[in-house]
Amino acid sequence: MNDTANASVAETLRQLDDAWAALQAFIASVTPEQMTDLTDDAGWTVKDHLIHIVVWQDGILGLLDHESRRDRMGLDEVTWRNRDFDAMNAVIQHQHRARSLDDVLATLERTHQAFRARIAAMSDADLLRPYADFQAGSDNHDPILGWLQADGAEHYLEHIPWMQAITRSA
Repeated sequence: MNDTANASVAETLRQLDDAWAALQAFIASVTPEQMTDLTDDAGWTVKDHLIHIVVWQDGILGLLDHESRRDRMGLDEVTWRNRDFDAMNAVIQHQHRARSLDDVLATLERTHQAFRARIAAMSDADLLRPYADFQAGSDNHDPILGWLQADGAEHYLEHIPWMQAITRSA
């Protein structure tokens, strides 16, 4: 999906909408108990996967608002600087473990809608602006499009098989 040569807001939104529909279809196919009671080998529930998606996507919303992604995601500086994604994800899981399923699902919906609206408000040229334009102190000049895709459509699609595996373990 990460083709910057033909980057467009319309295509980015189409990919996001298709992946969102797939995620929503998965959510509709499982019970609340399957989302909260069953775990994978790492101890994650479906609910944990969903809040993980929310936190990473909200980090991108913070980035687009020229805020610190790290602060927006609730990560300490050492964990963030080490770029150990397993450690980051463990912190996120721990911080949000007590949230109710209803709260997680409502937050997922709100965050997705805000994310989609931000992309819709961008121009095609904005998609190619470097990450450093949004994050103070960054020297990363890769197009922001990669992060929009990675923490949007690609992230939804990446987690569906993992969540399906959890629900099949019953």
